[in-house]
Amino acid sequence: MKQLNIGLLGLGTVGRGVVEILQERRTSLNARAGARFNLVRVFDRSWEKKRDVLGETPASANVDDLLNDPEINVVIELIGGLDPAYEYVRRALQAGKSVVTANKALLARHGNELLALARGRRVTIAFEAAIAAALPVVRNMRRSFVSDEIRSFHAILNGTSNFILSRMSEDDMDYAEAAALAQERGFAEADPTFDVGGFDAAQKLAILGALAFDTSIAESAVVVEGIEKIRHKDMRFVAAMGRVIRPLAVARRNAYGRISLRVHPALLASEDPLATVHDEKNAVMSDCSNSGPAIITGLGAGSRPTAAAVISDLVFISGRAEGDPQIWLSGDEPPQMQQSFAYRFYLRFEVADRPGVLAEIAELLAAEKASIASVQQYEGAEPIDLIVVTHNVNEAALFRALQKIRELDSVLAPPIWIRMKEDDSRAEFSEQKSNRS
Repeated sequence: MKQLNIGLLGLGTVGRGVVEILQERRTSLNARAGARFNLVRVFDRSWEKKRDVLGETPASANVDDLLNDPEINVVIELIGGLDPAYEYVRRALQAGKSVVTANKALLARHGNELLALARGRRVTIAFEAAIAAALPVVRNMRRSFVSDEIRSFHAILNGTSNFILSRMSEDDMDYAEAAALAQERGFAEADPTFDVGGFDAAQKLAILGALAFDTSIAESAVVVEGIEKIRHKDMRFVAAMGRVIRPLAVARRNAYGRISLRVHPALLASEDPLATVHDEKNAVMSDCSNSGPAIITGLGAGSRPTAAAVISDLVFISGRAEGDPQIWLSGDEPPQMQQSFAYRFYLRFEVADRPGVLAEIAELLAAEKASIASVQQYEGAEPIDLIVVTHNVNEAALFRALQKIRELDSVLAPPIWIRMKEDDSRAEFSEQKSNRS
């Protein structure tokens, strides 16, 4: 029976989960994988405080004790971040050790280099846990859909943002209250900006986009908008329209071969499959040329779900032929990115209660060819909420109009805009038009 001698970098929340599962399910794991998983050594700077989970497993605060151990042939990296994780992973690969990582930041920034290094050393770098914890997203992209052209996928990739929007919608909470609850439940950091600002999802989307479209994609190519601007009243207004707001990550390749990757909140019809993904859950809904539409949903974070994904990668590595390289990117040319987009938009304006306000706003929208589909004004004390839904409009033109609208004396706060998901299939409209002219 093949034996994997494992070195573990980092004994935090996920690392603890990995050790516990390896201990609890040793017999069944060995039987299912046809290999023995032997945890040889753990590196953690405060390992002495964690003896309760380590048991008799050797541990050290010196990373060289692990990376220079010739007995170890697989390294699990669970430190997170770029420094020193990048150095440790690079050293492990150079030493001919396969790597399992949950580090999305590392892959988004250095994935091409590390994968090339792994191929050159004929070892594997596996990263299922980096995207959506226990959801088999990477495995589906590279194996289940191997005969497909992946045309697009829509995903919820950040559980913190989804939890906050779910609580705002379902428990009548405002943003600050829902964010505080996410922190209390352990779904958000003390500073949640990386999650609610869309940056966590953007790193994951850059990796998934590379997998889906067989090309190198830089994290900086992802257009990012967070959920911080959304308020509880937006939830009430969109509910009256039969919709919900979700934090979407969208990847598309249009008819001209151009790729777009975008993270932003969006209005979904209540019957949309992603509208039913609540709280900290993640989901990926793909559209493939042969397999058709498919959706995967489940827990996208947490100690045990992420640890389970790490161990699934160990099983994957144990079953690979020796020297068979991990395949990620096959394209060498940088992708052509789509630059022009058109959507329907939900717009909310806080305005003065006086005649002619709607006419002023409509005139500025019309000047940028933003046609109004519907208007709803809510009575009450100033400022009055004015809700406008547009027809399909080029987003750059809309943003020009919104900048001018913000300067009106009658508009008392910055306008709020949210895209509408069901029209994403028309997002290349403006580019098609420009190509034909």
